[in-house]
Amino acid sequence: MKKRFLSLLCVLLSLMMVLPSVNLIAYAKQKPIPVIVIHGLGGSDLYQDKNDGNTKIAQFGLDVKAMAGNTDILEEAIKLFTDTQKPDYDRLFSALGEYFTGTKINYNANGSPQGNSGVRNYWTDPLSNHKEYLTMRDFSIPVMARQISDIIGAKNVYAFNYDWRADMCESADKLRSLVVNVKKRTKSKKVTIVALSLGGAVVSAYMDKYKNYKDVARYILINPAYQGVDVARAFGMDLTFNKNNVIPYLKHMEQAYQAGEKETLFRAITALGDYRIGVGLDKINKDIMKNSARRKQFFLEVVKPWIGNIPTFYELIPYAQFDSTVKTLVNMGYLDKNTGLYKKIQNYHKVQGRFRKNLKAVKKAGAEVAIIANYGTKALPFTSKLNNHSDLLIDTKYASVGATVAQYGKKLKGKNAKGANVSKDKIINARTCALPNNTWFIKGIIHGLYKYNGEASKMIARLATGKVKCNVKAYKKKYKKGQFLKADQAQNLKNS
Repeated sequence: MKKRFLSLLCVLLSLMMVLPSVNLIAYAKQKPIPVIVIHGLGGSDLYQDKNDGNTKIAQFGLDVKAMAGNTDILEEAIKLFTDTQKPDYDRLFSALGEYFTGTKINYNANGSPQGNSGVRNYWTDPLSNHKEYLTMRDFSIPVMARQISDIIGAKNVYAFNYDWRADMCESADKLRSLVVNVKKRTKSKKVTIVALSLGGAVVSAYMDKYKNYKDVARYILINPAYQGVDVARAFGMDLTFNKNNVIPYLKHMEQAYQAGEKETLFRAITALGDYRIGVGLDKINKDIMKNSARRKQFFLEVVKPWIGNIPTFYELIPYAQFDSTVKTLVNMGYLDKNTGLYKKIQNYHKVQGRFRKNLKAVKKAGAEVAIIANYGTKALPFTSKLNNHSDLLIDTKYASVGATVAQYGKKLKGKNAKGANVSKDKIINARTCALPNNTWFIKGIIHGLYKYNGEASKMIARLATGKVKCNVKAYKKKYKKGQFLKADQAQNLKNS
């Protein structure tokens, strides 16, 4: 009897020790890893005084009403779009430069904000306290945050609101502060980062400096800009305005934003009509772009007061074009080598060069990585690279970190057109990507215009929340969707 009692006691004691562990394991499995979402260019509102918050800086400094209310700008702009009159470019450039100076969107010569301008809300608490964020737009990163919240709850989702003008490395330091805060708040050892567009460039700087902490479980990168964008070649004077390309682009953009903030600008331009727009573009090409003196004047008097000291726009120059572009800008007097701005962009250029290596390093160290690159649309129609495949903003070859991509309207040939990593339409060869088994290509979705509850947004949310491993093979096995996908208007996906 005594032996039985002792045996029973041992069993009970063992159960008492094991059951809490089982409960803890079950709880650990159920407890979601917190997610931080990162917006792209223009994703946070800017204020002339971020502590006041009453004077918002117009999106990218472009306020159609204010510009039309400036007599000098209006009168000379009208001449630009007429057959019979020639603008007084001195007057027009001076007025535009004065207008942009007044917006305070530009940084100072050291690549820092003017005065106290910037973003008001560097939130450190979850989106359950900021539910308006989840529905503030029916596209872009708020849609992703909402889709992810449907799976793990808004209390486990955080938004990194940053000044998108800033040097990527400075933004990465602010992101680090948020990561540390979220880990402490949630008692989680790791976080997941979901970044769109320019947010991917911030992540590139974050990886470079903080990868050894190994506290990011997953990096989900959607049409990321870490390798730059070919339209930034315009700063190296690869700039042209072909009406046959620009007019369709403007019309497309007017419709694409579906009454979003940027639609007003495109609507105002397209309202001029194709003929007048064509006249204006022809004049810009002839009188400014093909006239070296006028072109220099335009850059120094209009572009520099507008965005000339903002680090972001330099850091979006593709790595291979950076040195030659910067040299052109220095020689023109647009960029000063003795400023803090110059030091910042040179530093990030080095970071950009290490990105491919860093990307492989975080994956090797245990982080999951998923890269989503869209294609099927021509690039921005302002440089010689307008026939690159893109998502209408970012070139597919850069977003995918190295895919071999045919020119728009063409197909790959020879060795590039063969193999498991080649799309059926023979446009993409993913074999040359940095991470070919972790990179997906979606045809038919414009940049960040993902729809809530569309299959594409659901796919990203599944990857971000660990519903499936972040590799092509695992996703295909579970959801029957491969590496190359095509989206219809409702953003249903089918294999392509």
